[in-house]
Amino acid sequence: MFLQKIRALFQHTPAAYQPEFSTLFSKFQQILQGNNAVLEIIGQMEDKLSGEYVFDINYIRSSCETMSETVYKIIYALNILSNNNYPELFSRYEAIHFELSEIVEGKRGPVSDTLVIPTDKVTSDMEELVGSKSARLGEVRNNLGMSTPDGFIITTAAYRLFMESNGLWAKIRKILEQWRAGAISAAERSGRIEELFERAAVPSVLEKEISQAVSALFKRLGGKARLAVRSSAWGEDSELRSFAGQFRTLLNQGGADIPGAYKKVLASRFSESVLAYGGDEVFEENHLPVAVACQEMIPATVSGIAYTIDPTEGSWDRALITALFGLGEPGVSGRAEMDHYYVARIHPFDILERRIGVKRSRTVAAANKNLREEAVSEAERTSASLTDEQVLALTQSAMTLERYFRQPQDIEWAIGGDNKLVILQSRPLSMQRATAKRSVNLTESLRGYPVLLSDKGQIVQRGVAAGKVVRVQEDDDPTNFPQGAIAVTHFTSPRLTKIIRKTSAILTDVGSPTGHMATIAREFGVPTIVGTEKATEVLEDGMNITVDAEENKVYEGIVPEVLEYQIEGRDQFASLPEFKILRRVLGKVAPLNLIDPTSAEFTARNCQTYHDILRFCHEQAVWELINLHTSEKRFRNVKSRELKLPIPIGLYIIDISSGLSEDVGPRTVDSIEQVKSVPMRAILEGLTAPGAWSTEPKALGFNDFMSSLTRFSLTDAQPRYAGKNLAVISDRYANLSLRLGYHFNVVDTYLSENINDNYIYFRFVGGVTEPERRYRRGLLIRDILEKYDFKATLKNDLVVARLKKRGQREMRETLVMLGKLIGFTRQLDTEMTSNQSIERYTAAFLEGERLQGGE
Repeated sequence: MFLQKIRALFQHTPAAYQPEFSTLFSKFQQILQGNNAVLEIIGQMEDKLSGEYVFDINYIRSSCETMSETVYKIIYALNILSNNNYPELFSRYEAIHFELSEIVEGKRGPVSDTLVIPTDKVTSDMEELVGSKSARLGEVRNNLGMSTPDGFIITTAAYRLFMESNGLWAKIRKILEQWRAGAISAAERSGRIEELFERAAVPSVLEKEISQAVSALFKRLGGKARLAVRSSAWGEDSELRSFAGQFRTLLNQGGADIPGAYKKVLASRFSESVLAYGGDEVFEENHLPVAVACQEMIPATVSGIAYTIDPTEGSWDRALITALFGLGEPGVSGRAEMDHYYVARIHPFDILERRIGVKRSRTVAAANKNLREEAVSEAERTSASLTDEQVLALTQSAMTLERYFRQPQDIEWAIGGDNKLVILQSRPLSMQRATAKRSVNLTESLRGYPVLLSDKGQIVQRGVAAGKVVRVQEDDDPTNFPQGAIAVTHFTSPRLTKIIRKTSAILTDVGSPTGHMATIAREFGVPTIVGTEKATEVLEDGMNITVDAEENKVYEGIVPEVLEYQIEGRDQFASLPEFKILRRVLGKVAPLNLIDPTSAEFTARNCQTYHDILRFCHEQAVWELINLHTSEKRFRNVKSRELKLPIPIGLYIIDISSGLSEDVGPRTVDSIEQVKSVPMRAILEGLTAPGAWSTEPKALGFNDFMSSLTRFSLTDAQPRYAGKNLAVISDRYANLSLRLGYHFNVVDTYLSENINDNYIYFRFVGGVTEPERRYRRGLLIRDILEKYDFKATLKNDLVVARLKKRGQREMRETLVMLGKLIGFTRQLDTEMTSNQSIERYTAAFLEGERLQGGE
């Protein structure tokens, strides 16, 4: 109700109302501060999941309340700044806030009564609804983007409906009483319970939903298919108990067979093996609710299991892949001999050893819900079931799953006739292994390894990794990044999320632990250190390194002691209710779906998490601020002062907050020294640098003169407030609009100690010469800006460029360069007689910068 009143207030605000610029600028600052505060809370919450910090439900509740309040204020500030351009953000906020409240209060959420759900809709916070196995497989499919069998899940809500509608619990308790009284044996107990399920009826509403799900699945698969029906109980394949092989699985089922197969899987919950494994608590009504996964059966040519650590020896340095021809059931059950591949866990994942078994038969699907064995030819029996390329692909996927789930994995997989790898399930690998600890002995042993970086930058995500260095640029094709390599880059950017699923670790020169990419690195568990200042200088392409993001060190080569330390046993806290709630909360706040601001999908409507709202508001706030100077009304009652400069540009300054010294006069700013605005001072230093400004007139040809007569149609590229050259400044902000003859420049920039807030926006258009020369000058400006890591575009003679999230010192140096570039290129279009002119003047400018930088 409160939010509705707020929206109504916005909708009825008179269009003529326009706050002063200083008021709007304060809203911009509020957005920046709120963005950083929420990202910091998200980072702290993600750190809690490491198990190194104690927290309770009160911590989760207070964090969510603070976060929600701050996100709301950010949305409110953006709508004030933009004159209510984004009212839909309030609706998205309400939806996310409601879900968070439900999670924190322990409610199951809006889908808790869903009976059947397709695998494409499964998320990580649905464990109670779809069971542990299906929830994990949903993450593999829908978050990591790996191939898994298509299908649907008959949920735990359906299980409860089935049990209640048939009155099964009362009947089971009677059988249990007979067994405890010694009237029947354990085998008779299980047999009688199984008979109960055989006679039970699937409720009509459930049967209808199953039929609809089967029809939809067959339609997606292009016709009829055979299905695998397997359990997905709440707690099955979890950190504490796997229940591996305890529940019944039915393969090669038709669509009409699903209701009967469903009952058989439910009945296996009370089998002798499950009762022996789970103990008496299995008979508790609320314990171990069962969901059932119905999946397309992969017509596997090869199947097997991948262990991210060789379980036979527990060796930190190698993974084990087992494989056999056909379906994997004989291998999983231990009835068939399999090939064994021992693979290095570190990129490039060399195959260390092959042990090829004798494979006399393969299991394939047959008619009438059966499986059959068929003989393997003499030539195939002792041949490798996997190529080296397939072993590499399997290992890459397995290591990605281990990193994402933050513990060693036991993975069932299959490869179909299309040579496509499909993950059938991924569960924690149970290993009897003592957890390694940091000790004096470890510290001593590490002294023999060269340290390349030590205590440089800030740790974003703890962990260790080793592999080859790959230098990364923002526009690099992510498909070319080698799986398991270590990404080394100058800057952080949400665009780098495209490689996060593939890299073993990330090291950056600049960046913040509360940035958008940092949040994503934590989400995917990628060891990350940002702000090292010189990672790209020290670490060369192809170099083998070990990243210790526990102790903030980077070693040359592969360091076994560090990697062995990282292999830990089961997380003893992961099954606690508070951890599960926190994971669900983070699922609603941390994922970032809005990555590319230039995409048509980058809209308020598509904000699915708080992180999306933050990203959207941050981007739009910058653009709104950039465009504020176009309205002269914003400065109607604001005093401007003329700045006295040694160059003839007639610049006037409006100081909105501490941008000028206290001794400045009422009408003029007598020197650059009186400008205290950090970004404006840097631009002016560049503009007035020796040799940056030429006052010599340039000769024009007839075509240039005729072209100049048409240069008054630039209203789409120049500010409306163009009566005089204007700078709007504060101590950390500057918006400079320059009209120099037929040349128009705009620089909008914000500099602070917080790297996440820093940006530079640059726009240039104009010239007096013919279009071809102006275009060449635009190419020159774009090429120079790209040398300084700007994202720049060129259309005709309009150059638009942007740089963000760099340290304050680097940004200041870049602004000095921009001042020089404005002066250097002011009349340079007259010299752009050929493409060679572009190369010559670009080299001249960069060489001048290099020489001055070395002085």
